Amino acid sequence: MSSGTVLRATRAGAYARRLWPEAVAGTEQRWRDRFGDTAVGALQHALQGYPRQMPAALPEVHASDGFGTHVVEGPGPDEDGWLAGRLAHALTSLTLDHEQGAPVSLPLAANFLRVIGGEQARVRDLPALAGVSKEAVAVAAGYLERTGLAASGPQRSVTLTAAGRSALEDYRARATARDDPALRAALKAVLSQREALAAGLVPPPGCWRGEKPYLAQTRRVLADPAAALPWHPMVLHRGGWPDGS
Repeated sequence: MSSGTVLRATRAGAYARRLWPEAVAGTEQRWRDRFGDTAVGALQHALQGYPRQMPAALPEVHASDGFGTHVVEGPGPDEDGWLAGRLAHALTSLTLDHEQGAPVSLPLAANFLRVIGGEQARVRDLPALAGVSKEAVAVAAGYLERTGLAASGPQRSVTLTAAGRSALEDYRARATARDDPALRAALKAVLSQREALAAGLVPPPGCWRGEKPYLAQTRRVLADPAAALPWHPMVLHRGGWPDGS
C-alpha cells in the first residue's frame, strides 16, 4: 500500500458507518444515565482545551519502538461533542507531550516501571498488578530487559536496574508537572461511581472476555474498575482485552 492508495468502504463497512452515529449516541446516553448529567457535563467541559485534531481512538503501540505513541501529521478528525472521541484526543495529546524527551514511553512507565518500583516482582503477578494481559506483560518485560531497564531474577522475577529506576523517577516528575486539576477532578467524579463504571464493563453472553484466560482479569475489573484497569491503555496491534493485547 502506497501513499496514493485509495480506500473504499465495502458494503459491510458502509453499513457500519451508517450505524456509527446511532451507536455513539446510545453510548453517550448510557453514560449520562449511569453517571448523571452533572458528572458527564463536567468531564466534557474539562476536555474542551485539548486539541481535537487527534485520533478519535486510543493510541496503538508497538514493541518495535518501545511502545511509543505516534500520530500522522494532518488535520485529523474533529469529533465535536463525542465524549469518547474527546477523551481519546486528550489521552493522545497528553501522551505525546509526556513522551517528548522521555527515556521510556508512557505505557511502559505507567504500567510496568510503576508497579515494579523498587521491589522484585514476579512476571506472573504483573498482569494483575498492571491491569494488562500476560501476552502484553511478556512483550514488555522482554523489552525492559533487552534495553537494560530491568533485570531478570529468580523464580521468573524482574527488578529495575539503575537506568530503570531513573526512568521511573523521570516518569513521576513528568506526570506531576503535567497534572490537569480540572480534568483529574472530573475523572474522579466518574471513577468514584464504582457500580456505574462496572456496569458498562460487563461482557455480554458468550463474549470471550467472560471466558478463560481473561475471566480472572474481567472479574477484577468489575469488582474495582479504578484499581484493576491499567494506568495507561496499552492497545497492541493484535487487539484484545483488557489492554489491547
